[in-house]
Amino acid sequence: MFDITIILAILIFALLIIVHEAGHMIAAKLCGVKVLEFAIGLGPVLFKKRIGETDFAIRALPFGGQCAMEGEDEDSDDERAFNNAAGWKRIIICVAGVAMNFVLGLMIILCLYMPAKAFVTPQIDSFLEHFTGGGESGLREGDIILKVDGYKVYQPGDITIGFERGKNAPYYDVEVKRDGKRIKLDDVKIELKEYIEDGQSTYLYGFMLSAKDATLGSKISQSLKTSLNFVRLVYMGLGDMISGRVSLDEMSGPVGITAVLSDTAKKSMTTFWYLSALIAINLAVMNMLPIPALDGGRIVFILFEIITGKKTNKRIEGIIHVIVLLALLGLMVLVTFNDIWKLVR
Repeated sequence: MFDITIILAILIFALLIIVHEAGHMIAAKLCGVKVLEFAIGLGPVLFKKRIGETDFAIRALPFGGQCAMEGEDEDSDDERAFNNAAGWKRIIICVAGVAMNFVLGLMIILCLYMPAKAFVTPQIDSFLEHFTGGGESGLREGDIILKVDGYKVYQPGDITIGFERGKNAPYYDVEVKRDGKRIKLDDVKIELKEYIEDGQSTYLYGFMLSAKDATLGSKISQSLKTSLNFVRLVYMGLGDMISGRVSLDEMSGPVGITAVLSDTAKKSMTTFWYLSALIAINLAVMNMLPIPALDGGRIVFILFEIITGKKTNKRIEGIIHVIVLLALLGLMVLVTFNDIWKLVR
């Protein structure tokens, strides 16, 4: 049976790639750098059409894409080559793809928030029965929660993340704003308990948060806060991976993410687009990591040139980029195999 949600998930990936590479291409052309090819996918060419001086191509392997510029990976005497452009122009070109992905994620979130009538805030409205964190040295109605065990709260969902990552649960150090003053509450006992709502069992931390009417300004503000929060979540995920808190078996590549997007689309298109925004911002953050073969790695080499006044050896730089790219592709293959195994087992 034809599954439109899988096609939709694949199209989202294609959109992310197109937007990213388009950012590089537009910035390059505005900076006067010659763009040789704009390609979606890697490997053998399936389709190619030249427009002006640039070849637009679709390649066989549906992973990534490229905006190939004159003098990008080798020294060129062409005055319009990437290697001959001013350092600040090269940095703008590298950052442009990342910026486009972030803006795409931000715009998706803003579109999702536009119909909102109100937003929940981190301010405590009331307590449920048997709440254990109140009292003289605990939380009070009207408190605005600022931090949970050092985890800064920008949005209500951050409160739950702070509880989940707490190292001494169910006791937490909570910082609140009360009557205009910042107050730190130590070892507040806050437990996740079962409650019955409308005949359904649900687990809550025992307090309810207040809500405020949504305005255009608050919709834009909430969209930006959500986007920046996604950035923090990506860095947290990287930290968990490095520390071993997240194993390779828990990582997902294009196949796994496509499956998740497809399943999500079947249940809720709102959640599907929310997840798409997270992936767009995830791609932006990952590409800014100072790792060779990624945009962040290229920026490191450019900054080295600007600071030292010395040109890097393009051959050596190219070799470094290729070695790391092969390693990243190897990791992608391993993660993809793991995704497929989880789907078929």
